[in-house]
Amino acid sequence: MRNNVIILPKTSDQSLLAKYYSMADIFVICSRKENFPTTCIEAQCCGTPIMGFDTGGTKETSVYTEDDFVPYGDLDGLEKKIYDLLCRDTSDLSKRAQTIYSKNNMLKKYIKEYDRNGKKEKILFIDVNCKYSSTGKIVYDLYNGIKKDGREAAICYGRGPLVRGENIYKFGIDVETGIHAILSRISGYNGCFSPISTKRLIKYIEKFKPDLIHIHELHAYFVNIKPLIEYIKRKNIPVVWTFHCEYMYTGKCGHAYECSHFKKVCGNCPAVKTYPKSFFFDRTKQMFTMKKQLLSDMDFTIVTPSKWLENRVKLSFLKDKNICVIHNGIDTDIFKCVNIGELKEELSIPTENKVVLALAPNIMSEAKGGKWVLDLAKRFIDKKITFILVGDTGKEV
Repeated sequence: MRNNVIILPKTSDQSLLAKYYSMADIFVICSRKENFPTTCIEAQCCGTPIMGFDTGGTKETSVYTEDDFVPYGDLDGLEKKIYDLLCRDTSDLSKRAQTIYSKNNMLKKYIKEYDRNGKKEKILFIDVNCKYSSTGKIVYDLYNGIKKDGREAAICYGRGPLVRGENIYKFGIDVETGIHAILSRISGYNGCFSPISTKRLIKYIEKFKPDLIHIHELHAYFVNIKPLIEYIKRKNIPVVWTFHCEYMYTGKCGHAYECSHFKKVCGNCPAVKTYPKSFFFDRTKQMFTMKKQLLSDMDFTIVTPSKWLENRVKLSFLKDKNICVIHNGIDTDIFKCVNIGELKEELSIPTENKVVLALAPNIMSEAKGGKWVLDLAKRFIDKKITFILVGDTGKEV
């Protein structure tokens, strides 16, 4: 522990995460970009109230009130909110959150969308990940839910560890993903490479013959988007597409922040050096044009986890599509109030201390705001409050 701060490594152990959430008195999120953060949902299902910066759809996750979120960078506001939350009765939070955010609730809403024009017996999911990461967990939960509903389900994913299971297929080739990332940074084009992986994916779709394809994330250097979508359009396969970010209607950005170029046409990108970065060329106008031509005449349903993102889509060239909001769901058998045992003692946290938790995979990145949390912690050095940051920190902090 450094002063009143403990930094813990990233973990994929969900049971341990549930203990961290259950131990905390407050969960704080200081991200610069978010859509509908799963961590806020998990924390509340474990009975921990949330607060943080009002960015993206973050405040929409709050079960109690959106008033516990302050403008980005307002540390004075966060300091006040900590004192407010520590005095608030949150005894019914876990029960209320679990009712709203159960994976079964999410599944029912998605099935309604799948079956809008008749029952779909075979559903194929496409995502960058499977079982791990926020979208990977959502896809895996939907896959299992569809199977329990007596239907056939398949997952095709591009990156991450090998996941074994019936009709679960990692089509992405790790070496090709690395090459894709390099070519993207050199050329400025993203989502335009990985030819072998893309052919493997299309071949699997041909074999499985789905009644509907549910697409999630297509960025992250693992698939060539154009031939995949052209194939789906040619075969006239119904599509539900969950947008977890803004990538599919911008030239490159997962989060456009204050930039409004996407409302007309991208180009002269102010974020060309950020993910997915380009070392030399700004190809955002070409990428924007390609996506617009590819998707404008495609009949598909867009699902957004937040009202905020729904409103953003309605500002883009996709504004006339069928758009609906379905909140992300989680496994409430795992994320619930749990016995933390001797965890406080193991972490050398005084019994009487309150705990403020922040958690993200790359917690110290600008996007996730770990440095804001450290600055906030400095304001409570003389108080009986311990701050815990969980995630990759990169350089020593």
